[in-house]
Amino acid sequence: MTPANTKRRRDALRGALTATVVQVFTAAVLLWARLQEGVPGFVSLLLLVLAIAGLGAIVPIWINYRIRLKEIEGGEEDAAAEY
Repeated sequence: MTPANTKRRRDALRGALTATVVQVFTAAVLLWARLQEGVPGFVSLLLLVLAIAGLGAIVPIWINYRIRLKEIEGGEEDAAAEY
């Protein structure tokens, strides 16, 4: 594995981890807001749906991370740089 590929793999992992942390943090804030007093029923339900949707977005993040690793290993970025 070349140093460039190692850096690309590290950057891909860093991006996936950052996106995951942001999604978890956002879901936590939404759930916290949902638990506050005086939140109407509809808003409470909306906050719950948004939190679940945010957590559901974590799966595609890691699927795309795996795809990115395959691209790096396959040398697609290096081949594209030749043009």
